[in-house]
Amino acid sequence: MTLKYQLVAHDLAEKIDNQIYIDKLPSEVELMQQYNVSRNTIRNALNILYSQGIIRRIQGSGYFISFSPRSDGTVLNLANKRGLRDLEADEPVVSDVLILETIPAGTHVSHFLQCDQNDIVYHVQRLRHKSNIIVSLEEAFYLKSVVPYLNEEICSGSIFSFIIKTYHLEVKNGDEYVKVHQLTDEEANITKLPIATPALYLEEINYLKNEQPFNYSRTLYLQQDLTLYYHVSNYLNHLQ
Repeated sequence: MTLKYQLVAHDLAEKIDNQIYIDKLPSEVELMQQYNVSRNTIRNALNILYSQGIIRRIQGSGYFISFSPRSDGTVLNLANKRGLRDLEADEPVVSDVLILETIPAGTHVSHFLQCDQNDIVYHVQRLRHKSNIIVSLEEAFYLKSVVPYLNEEICSGSIFSFIIKTYHLEVKNGDEYVKVHQLTDEEANITKLPIATPALYLEEINYLKNEQPFNYSRTLYLQQDLTLYYHVSNYLNHLQ
């Protein structure tokens, strides 16, 4: 069930995306009146936007839209779980589905999904490109007990958008590990790029509200001018 503050946060994020709000958000009182909700609901919604690095809070001044040092549409915010939609300002990212199958999780995937090795998962591999430029090569695994149905049409679009809207899942947290990688023979053959081409390798585990992992993925980002963005808060700094 989607809560009011989540709906408000989603609507505000859409308005920021569509540049209805460019520099600063309305005051809390104005937002309360606009959405006809309590101050607590507005603050919870704003906390979501803040945690994703979409807005900044300046005490006594209000909530400001975060700006990017890059303005060319090549910044990917990894906190908001929008996937490559951040890169679609001028044209969509196209997904070629290379593999779509159901298989037992096996030793490696079951370790990350904290499930039995024989539990069934969807295995999806996609090559994603824009303007004939390869953006990424992605391999993902979804627990079938959580995501009962996927097909090629769904996997050609945003899988996360589909499962959130269809199965009403709340993707609460994720663990992400980034390293520098060089394309293997197999990856080079798929992407038609030279062997040992450098790429950013993102390994990711996503969790539901109850902290159950349901998705494990490995993504190679190959777009040369791509910037990965994280919002970082260090609440332990005062202990150092």
